[in-house]
Amino acid sequence: MNKKVVLPIILALCIIIGVIIGLQINKNARFNRPFLFSNHPDKYQSILNFISANYVDTVDVNKISENGYQHLMQQLDPHCTYISASEYTSVNEPLQGNFKGVGIEFYIVNDTVMVMNVIKGGPSEKAGVKDGDKIVAIDDTLMAGKKITSEKIFKKLRGKSDTKVKVTVLRNGKKIDLVINRGEVKINSVDAAYMVDKQTGYIKINTFGANTYVDFMENIDRMINKEGMKKLVIDLRQNGGGYLDAATNILDELLSDSKTIVYTENRNHTRHDYNCSKDGMFEDGKICLLVDEGSASASEIFAGALQDWDRATIIGRRTFGKGLVQQEYMLNDSSAIRITVARYYTPSGRCIQKSYKNGQDDYEMDIYKRYKHGEFQHADSIKFADTTKYYTAKGKIVYGGGGIKPDVFIPADTQGVNQFSNECFSKSLVQQFAYQYTSNHANELDKYKSATDFSQHFVMDKNLFESFINYAKKNGVKSAQPNLINGSAIYLQNEIKAFIAKAKWKMEGYYTITHLQDKVFQKAISVLK
Repeated sequence: MNKKVVLPIILALCIIIGVIIGLQINKNARFNRPFLFSNHPDKYQSILNFISANYVDTVDVNKISENGYQHLMQQLDPHCTYISASEYTSVNEPLQGNFKGVGIEFYIVNDTVMVMNVIKGGPSEKAGVKDGDKIVAIDDTLMAGKKITSEKIFKKLRGKSDTKVKVTVLRNGKKIDLVINRGEVKINSVDAAYMVDKQTGYIKINTFGANTYVDFMENIDRMINKEGMKKLVIDLRQNGGGYLDAATNILDELLSDSKTIVYTENRNHTRHDYNCSKDGMFEDGKICLLVDEGSASASEIFAGALQDWDRATIIGRRTFGKGLVQQEYMLNDSSAIRITVARYYTPSGRCIQKSYKNGQDDYEMDIYKRYKHGEFQHADSIKFADTTKYYTAKGKIVYGGGGIKPDVFIPADTQGVNQFSNECFSKSLVQQFAYQYTSNHANELDKYKSATDFSQHFVMDKNLFESFINYAKKNGVKSAQPNLINGSAIYLQNEIKAFIAKAKWKMEGYYTITHLQDKVFQKAISVLK
């Protein structure tokens, strides 16, 4: 979600982790045969057997073996990886677009399980679970205390379709027993899609998964044909990539004729082009694309194609810099490896992959180094390893070798970010307070007809903010000094209001509020006008 930088250093490191998890894979390229160690299987197994039989202490040989596979992948490039059989399903769920379960997102705060988001149309929503509920028991087993972990909660809630699980939630001080019938839960890759004004639409894509193209088309069709959209803001900030075809299919709707979207080259320099092949739904309307250092892989293919064809104005900060294509191979024990098989190039010929010659540790620190170098605040601090000049369709100079540089640079907004606001978010107190307020004032909030109506007429008055300050102090926030509170007041008030809107209108409500102070978004609206 688009929030101000809570803590730039932590954000930078989190981005890297998110991008590594969200590596691009080719879902149609899987081979059901053993792959690893095929040349020397006896030597590897002999070493493991010797350790098992002779090492002075008892060891977990399976764990050593799994770590060995991962270490092998790390000798290649930072995006090659080994996925164990036990991790395979959870790693791929965000891209596959669905999973079996109950359909909630939760946090563990102060030893309490807090429901932060009930997935629309999922089993939990049908059973009556609401955002802000506290889960106190699952199948009559108490879910509270320091020993409660996310893994334990997942294990209790997950299960086969058409099986039931009983949850006891605490809502407005009352315990409520609910029975959830487990089933397939859709993972939304489109966070929000709504009309900003009578002509301008907004769509936020969080990943390029199996359902992204269909979700994109449904929302674009509605906004064009029912709501009169003529201009579009596409938000790919913090989108770590995903399936290549999901990105190219959407780009085919935005680019005309048979334009090249992207091309790849393998070790033999064999080139494969991805070109537009049909009339697109939105080939003529103006577009602004929002990106940042968390936009990677398929997101960069997206940005590179639109920039090279001068089809959109790219706004924000330089993207991650991943120009390698991974292919997934299944192994005979249901584990898998992802190996880089090609590099991709934007239509102008740019490879935007940043250097990894100094090893994985250095590679993973790149975003942090950019931050320390001042790149998050100053466009002239952006440095590219490749000084070769490439040209867009209209002759604008662009560069490769380290991400996509936006056409319009907007620095990271840290206004209101300090020790107090950081502590409030780290404890999830903003979300909790907002959801409790929504639950306690349901009748008052029902008078607002839409998120826009709420945005325009709901006032975060002084008394409400003071209630939040008292709530924060009561929940152990130690940095609640007057100067820090005053310094973060506007920021926190806007976030509280946004989470109240989210509880009522899901992510559309959240973005409707946060966009009012989102300088990247506001610049996009200005450019489109």
